[in-house]
Amino acid sequence: MLVDAQKFIPADNPGIKYYGRWDLSDPLHPRHSWPGTYLTTVFTGKKIGVRMNDGINYYNIYIDGKLHSILHANIIGDADYIISENLTEGKHSLKISKRNICFEKVFSINGLIVDDNAQILESEKKEKLKIEFIGDSFTAAESNEAKVQSLEWEARFPVTNFDLGFAGVIAEHFNAEYSGTCRSGSGVVCDWQGKKEFSIPNLYDRTLMEAELPKWNFLSWIPDLIVCTLGLNDMSGLKEKDGSYTVSSAQLFRSTYKDFVKRLKNLYPNVKILLVAAHPDWIQKNVKMIVDEANLEGNNDLYYSKFDYYEGGYVANGHPTVETDKKIAEQIIKAIEEYSLVAKK
Repeated sequence: MLVDAQKFIPADNPGIKYYGRWDLSDPLHPRHSWPGTYLTTVFTGKKIGVRMNDGINYYNIYIDGKLHSILHANIIGDADYIISENLTEGKHSLKISKRNICFEKVFSINGLIVDDNAQILESEKKEKLKIEFIGDSFTAAESNEAKVQSLEWEARFPVTNFDLGFAGVIAEHFNAEYSGTCRSGSGVVCDWQGKKEFSIPNLYDRTLMEAELPKWNFLSWIPDLIVCTLGLNDMSGLKEKDGSYTVSSAQLFRSTYKDFVKRLKNLYPNVKILLVAAHPDWIQKNVKMIVDEANLEGNNDLYYSKFDYYEGGYVANGHPTVETDKKIAEQIIKAIEEYSLVAKK
């Protein structure tokens, strides 16, 4: 129950901005399920809180550009979470960023809670670089804050921090808006078990990660740059029983990836696409071939980059640590800058 001296701001307030993939068909209950989703606003007063329907996820809370706290939405159903009640008087900025990935569930933000005499303000409109990160658990930063080598699935939620993953670090470096169209276990052709229905191309038109409807409106947010890092789960799903890879499986990987790139270019004709290959030789060889062949065919907006393997830099079933994510980000940032893929905005 709300108490005196505070008021509820509905989720459709124009001063609340949503980034990443949100289902806004019910504007009073925006829904999300992909990683890389966040909201921002500017408000006045000493109090700020959020009403959401979640019960599972963890969120980074930033006030005035600094990490204020980590919110665990641990109440099933609609619930109010008071973030702070003792801010200084005046204007403040707020960012609520989802940290982790979760399967088979959908969550909603229903609005904000402020002081009774406070306001939600329209933030200054400033054109920003837009980057979409497409990938798997590496892109989602799964378990990057873990300290052990093995973790059950739900134990990974509190130790996953998208903002300190390589995607978050890259977005922060370029002061960019971002979206994370990434799913743990998924690849270009198939998932890690070889199931094609969970490939990223099969899921890519979805507003909500594991719901066929509603479809995503590709005109609602148009990226300037796509950073696509896929292949690790294809390696698992496509390998033979003896651990080898056939010529036909490599050809399938390349042809499917090329088709996905063409689809991205059809959706976003002016976008630049950086295909990033993880450290295994098989991925680097095949992704480099895709880019080289596309460039020869006249697609000059497709670029290649890679990142190294960092000995001792992995936790929780082979996922990069925060420090490893930082090193991966540095390699990708270097490629983006050397290729001049972004313009300052």
